[in-house]
Amino acid sequence: MKRTRPNGVKSIEDLDLLAAPGRRGTALAGAVVLAASGLTSGCLGGDRDGSPSDSGLVDVAPARMRRMTPEQFTRSMRDLFGDPALDLDLDPDTGEVASLLAVDKLNAAAEAIVARRPSWGTPVFPCDTSGAEDTACVDSFVRTFGRRAFRHTLDEAEVAMLKDQYTRARKEQSFEDALLVVLKTMIQSPSVYYFVELGREGDGSEALASGVRPLTGWERAARLSYFLWNTTPDDALLDAAESGALDTAEGVREQAERLLADDRARATAKRFFADWLELDGTNKHASLENAPKSAEIYPEDSPALRAAMRTEIEALAERVIFEGDGRFETLLTTTDAYVNGPLAALYGVEGPPDDSTFAWVSLPGDQRAGIFTRAAFLSVFGSVEVKSPIRRGAYLLEQVLCRPLGPPPPNASDVPVKGGAALENGALVHRTIRQDVEAKTSSGTCVSCHKAINPIGFAFDHYDALGRWQAQETGGGAESPYTLDIDARGSLPALGPDGVALEVDGGVEMSAALAASAAARACLTRHFFQTALRRVPIDQDLASIEAATPAPESGGSLRDLIVALATSNAFLHLRQAEE
Repeated sequence: MKRTRPNGVKSIEDLDLLAAPGRRGTALAGAVVLAASGLTSGCLGGDRDGSPSDSGLVDVAPARMRRMTPEQFTRSMRDLFGDPALDLDLDPDTGEVASLLAVDKLNAAAEAIVARRPSWGTPVFPCDTSGAEDTACVDSFVRTFGRRAFRHTLDEAEVAMLKDQYTRARKEQSFEDALLVVLKTMIQSPSVYYFVELGREGDGSEALASGVRPLTGWERAARLSYFLWNTTPDDALLDAAESGALDTAEGVREQAERLLADDRARATAKRFFADWLELDGTNKHASLENAPKSAEIYPEDSPALRAAMRTEIEALAERVIFEGDGRFETLLTTTDAYVNGPLAALYGVEGPPDDSTFAWVSLPGDQRAGIFTRAAFLSVFGSVEVKSPIRRGAYLLEQVLCRPLGPPPPNASDVPVKGGAALENGALVHRTIRQDVEAKTSSGTCVSCHKAINPIGFAFDHYDALGRWQAQETGGGAESPYTLDIDARGSLPALGPDGVALEVDGGVEMSAALAASAAARACLTRHFFQTALRRVPIDQDLASIEAATPAPESGGSLRDLIVALATSNAFLHLRQAEE
């Protein structure tokens, strides 16, 4: 296989770190032209000026205040109250300003939490609230629960404010009810619901660009916990913040490694990869469970099979990151598979005898390699009846190589690409899916984008819409049956002005090419960055992303990548957003 020549890195675009679909118009709206592939600005966004600072100063991008996602708030309340079955109905909009609906739902959530008091498994009040009034209990509750809920030790002004509220409530309510009023106030406090980050003055140990401040230990604890666990910090992490241990990158590294060793990090990692693979659906396609398939063509399809597909992807990601070598290459090339009976049958291998039993097996190395040759990905990015090289290629281009595509031109054809019978020069012929795609996208305004999309997608043409491997395409029914050989030759597009396309044959070779791609590595780092900081990276984040991205020869693992991000300048510092 021909290797792409390495390119110089001068700005964030050189690392292929471009705005995700749906986020165009942000600071990273500009995309690098895939020059050797013929992509033009009609397919991608315009170029962006700017390059990282060479001053040697710690510089980070501005970020506005964030509030918790519904999942983060629910998980935080479950941990604060020791109530794993707690389920809350919250406003899905996580914009900077909470709407009236969000406020109402937050109030209802506080009431729901208190109503489940018999289910609390974690002590909240340090005394018997059904007994006589105990002012020492009030003070202890405000300070201890407040530290856990607000994610920092309360200052005396905060303590006084909450105790004053207790005093006002106590004039009309019982001791217990007055404490519950304070509790509900704390649950709904902006200090809980928002990630309030103000930073601290630098101590002179690092040279900071103007306007850049180190985060406090408390703020670093919150970032770390919500990045790796997606929930509130535990007592050990809060203790580390209070002791000053998180004021250094090494202290943060120690805690990051501790959090990664916890099962909660495994759950977060599985969620990350499900999100990356878009298994829960987007505004462009349905979720894995709801992706429509023809019952006539795929009689073996079932909800149980779809559930097994998701289980396999999540188990594979967990196995590679936490039990194996953790390498990006392994994730994209391993033949290990976690299957039950139906999924083993789909892959054509021996497996457990039923739906409920799963086991690790090895898949044929000439057919399967890593997550992009697995049924979950192939089903989500397949159509109702046939495979979809366009969907698969577009996903890999945008989400694995971080090359966002613009919307299709207004006159783009929406005729389904199904292959089969077609008229050519008055004669009836049969086309493969590939030939049909080429016929419909090789001219006019379509060609600029499809010159990059199609060669990536064609490499996965041995997999049908459910993920079954096939050597030939068949169709036509009893009246006009046909069998056509599959051509799965494709290429990874040239990346950057000095790159050359990498030719491959089949999904196994394409997976290996992606595993060796610097662009794919940087793109994955960018996705982790967005998960950690909930914003799109820009040029000021280049140093943090470069440092975190493992090089193939380094032997670095995805665990190393995660820790490197957690100790990066972008993660440990802030710059207040300009109004």
